[in-house]
Amino acid sequence: MPGETDLHKTLKKEACRWLYRMGYRCIAAEVRLKPLGIIDAVGTGIFRPYHNYLFIAKDLPQVCFVECKASRSDFLRDCSDDGQMTLCMLERERNRKLKRRRGSSRLRRAVELGKFASCLLQPMANIHYVLAPTGILQKKDLPQRWGLLTYGEAGISVVVRPEWQECARTEFVESAIARTLTGDIYRADDRAINSVNRELFSQQSALAERIRSIRPQVVLAPVPGVAAAREIAQAR
Repeated sequence: MPGETDLHKTLKKEACRWLYRMGYRCIAAEVRLKPLGIIDAVGTGIFRPYHNYLFIAKDLPQVCFVECKASRSDFLRDCSDDGQMTLCMLERERNRKLKRRRGSSRLRRAVELGKFASCLLQPMANIHYVLAPTGILQKKDLPQRWGLLTYGEAGISVVVRPEWQECARTEFVESAIARTLTGDIYRADDRAINSVNRELFSQQSALAERIRSIRPQVVLAPVPGVAAAREIAQAR
């Protein structure tokens, strides 16, 4: 993303690697989910009995969101105060009444919340983590239901386990991951073509420079009569 720091890029890569180690198999970074915005790292998967987050005796599909925060100020930008949350709940109640009265499924939204609160009010994941460098965040700083991952010299460590949240939008999240990965493939192809074109252009420029550096040389062909007379004179 434009204006992104190297630390934030590293956190996103490490988050995707951590999701894979945890057993998630459908993983992508910078997944765009319309109600929530862009989630830094998303993973989905079906976990075996007793190997899932709830340790229950059946297969359990899981969706995990990881938000990467390179600094404390970056973390605070996505936090919402209690007043905004209250207004949003009132707005949802008003929309519910309008839907029942008018039968319209299109709801208005005037109150904007931070990403952490939006993920709770628009549940699309079962597990939510904040990933930050070691020492930036503490347990008391976390939003409700969110867990904490820290990144240091030893890699990623789980500091606070999040609370499980029920959601029924797994297919929607997986389709968003598919769109993200498809877009990455096409962008990678474009970058590869551009790099090949740049290489060909540099080679052609070097060849043209070598051709321009060659100076023409005039070679005079010997005249037959003069050459024969010269040979006779040398023989005498």
